[in-house]
Amino acid sequence: MTDTHQFNTLVRRRKMNRLGAYRVVGAPHARRLAVAASDALFHGVRDRVLAVMLFVGNMGCIQIHSGPVQVLTLAGPWLNVMDARFNLHLRADHVAEVWAVFKPTKRGEALSVEAFDAQGALIYQCFGMRADRGGDPDAWAQLVAGLPA
Repeated sequence: MTDTHQFNTLVRRRKMNRLGAYRVVGAPHARRLAVAASDALFHGVRDRVLAVMLFVGNMGCIQIHSGPVQVLTLAGPWLNVMDARFNLHLRADHVAEVWAVFKPTKRGEALSVEAFDAQGALIYQCFGMRADRGGDPDAWAQLVAGLPA
């Protein structure tokens, strides 16, 4: 694999879904985390002032946020990002599985944290921003390595 986008093709060819592929491939490419890692991820990104790329989708569209996460609020089961230019309302109690995923690419390893619901549907993917776009890959890797498993 030379590009993270090739992963979807590989999974489809094997008639699998993303979550099933992570369960099968396991370490070192996919590491299951505790559900609490989702909350720790957002707080860690905010507290460390990390620039990330966050992908959240549904059947109609995909929202992509590039940059930091600054304002987090909790309201019951909701984890809310309430930034001036980005809002996210995550039902934290719907997160059933969280994975740290390492994909080889021609630019080096792409490291993401991905959350899934109880039906195996992808809720979000979060990547550290590349250094050439203002990110800190080492700080991102440290954050992901420290997430609870």
